[in-house]
Order: sequence, then structure tokens, then C-alpha cells
Amino acid sequence: MLTIQTILCPTDLSEASVRSVPLATHFARLHGADLHLLHVHLLHAGSPAEGDVPFPGEEEARAALEESAGGIPWSQVVHRIERGINAAPTIIDYADANDVDLIAIGSHGRRGFRRLMLGSVTAEVVRYARRPVLVVRHEDDAAPPSDVDRLIVPVDFSPATDAALAVAGELAATFDVPIELLHAIEPIPYVQMAYPISVDDGEFRLHAQRRLDDMAAGLDAARDVSTTIAVSTAEQAVTDAAYRTASPLVVMASHGHSGLARVLLGSTTERLLRNAPCPVLVVPAGEREEER
Repeated sequence: MLTIQTILCPTDLSEASVRSVPLATHFARLHGADLHLLHVHLLHAGSPAEGDVPFPGEEEARAALEESAGGIPWSQVVHRIERGINAAPTIIDYADANDVDLIAIGSHGRRGFRRLMLGSVTAEVVRYARRPVLVVRHEDDAAPPSDVDRLIVPVDFSPATDAALAVAGELAATFDVPIELLHAIEPIPYVQMAYPISVDDGEFRLHAQRRLDDMAAGLDAARDVSTTIAVSTAEQAVTDAAYRTASPLVVMASHGHSGLARVLLGSTTERLLRNAPCPVLVVPAGEREEER
């Protein structure tokens, strides 16, 4: 069961990071949750000359936090400044200490190599947080999202999908929005070789459709649930689905990899976080391998 009583919205006060505040406020208003606005004051912060990295003192940071949230009662907003040498562990420790139910965080959406690696505070929080993380990417030419009109749930039929479906079902009831279950049949690389193998995806589609129908039937029958099968990569299928509505939210599960796969976050989850044109809610897929 998804219970949202406390939402953590960490921000470094940059334009990119505060983009998560309107949507976090929307979640807080609908759930009657407290909203914790957190700024980590890094003890070894760089020079203001390093570009778009803000360089506020603690008093300036506190004043900026107090101006950033609106739309919910003042009594539900908590402003905190924490000191640390690394932002991501400080955010995760704060979430654990305050029993936070949801972390809403902005992503800088960087280009080139840094975007390829997603080597940011956001990526580290997604890897290690023990609660759902709502990632809102920075887009220069778009206003920050402030509501949700459709939930898109990528489905790969792994056990991790169940966690995302459970959360999506409850969010759909809260937001009163439809759900789209989306499965991507990724093109088989062999057909691009010199000696292509003829592959009929009809049987794949039939099998996938049966499983999607079963999943849809398991959700509340009164809720608007649709299913889509796309022959493309998962990230392309999600991108196409997202552009079909004004304010979509992707709800997907992390697979909880360990070791090198977890360090690099080299998965469908990371690719979607890099490329999805809308917010993505990443749901932990259960216990981590290290905890088994």
C-alpha cells in the first residue's frame, strides 16, 4: 500500500533542481502530506565561477527555500539546511531519519557525456534510496510540471513490475487519471545482419497482450486502463506515449541490481531517466540483493 504522508524535495537552489517543487507540491496537496524542502550546504562547495552551481550561504539558502513552495498550508512545509560533504548520502540519510515516503528531485538533464553517464546527485539518490523517487528533468523551453493527467507504466513482465503496478493503481485513484500499460517488443538485432532471420512478432504480441490484459484486469475495474504494445526500444515507446498527453507521469520499478550494474545504473531505468520528456517515478523493486 502506498502511503504518502511526508515528501522530501531536495534542492541545490538551481533552476533545474527547483523544477520538482510544483509537482511535489501537487502530490502533497492531494495526499495531505508534509513537504520537506531540503538544501544540503556542502562543506567543500566549489567556486561561483563554476557555472550554474549556486553558491549561497546558509541564510541565503534558508530564505530561498522559504520562497520556493506555494499551494499548500504553511504548516505542512518544513525548511531544512543540512551540512555534508556529499549531497546524495545526506539526502538519503535525511529521508531515512524522517521516514520520508517519497523523494521528489530535479535532474539537470545535461547533454553529451555527462548525460550519458547520468553522473549526478539525482542518479545516486535513485540508485540507493529505499523509497520511491520522483525525477523531474530540466527542460529549458518548458514550464515545470505541476499536475498529472495520465500514468504510463512500462511493463517488462519481470517481478519488479508488480511494485510499479501497485503504486500506479493507488496514484490513479488519488489523481483520478487513466493508466496506460506499455510493453515494448525490442527489435531483434539479428535481422540487421547480412543473413537476416525472418522473425514474426505476431506470437510475441499475442502473448504480451494476454499478459497485459491480465494485469489490467487486476487493477480497479472502474479505473480507465488501456494497454499498448510497441515494436521499439522501451525508451522510444515511453517517449512516444508521453507525447500523446499533456502532463504524463511514468511509473516504473528499479530492478535493484548490485555491483557494477548498480554503480553504472546501465539499465532501461537509466535510459528512461535520461530521455523521458516527462517526470519519472522510480519505485524500489523490493529488497536489495545486499539485504537478502
